[in-house]
Amino acid sequence: MQIYIGNLNEMTTARHLADLFLPFGCVLLSHIVRNEKTGRSLGFGFIEMEANSAKKAIERLNRRLFMNSYMEVKEAR
Repeated sequence: MQIYIGNLNEMTTARHLADLFLPFGCVLLSHIVRNEKTGRSLGFGFIEMEANSAKKAIERLNRRLFMNSYMEVKEAR
């Protein structure tokens, strides 16, 4: 299942996200979306993990303070 993570601090890396989600299960993919020209974060990214683990992570991490920003965490559609 793919998870959308929004309202990320611009300093957040894919490794930060993977480490955050790892306690909930195996992280298959971690990606921060960046501006193609500047390389700066656009403030959102994606995690891919097994469905049961993803549901637990979404439930526990939505609206959680992470790196000074309250994240929006939901299933990507």
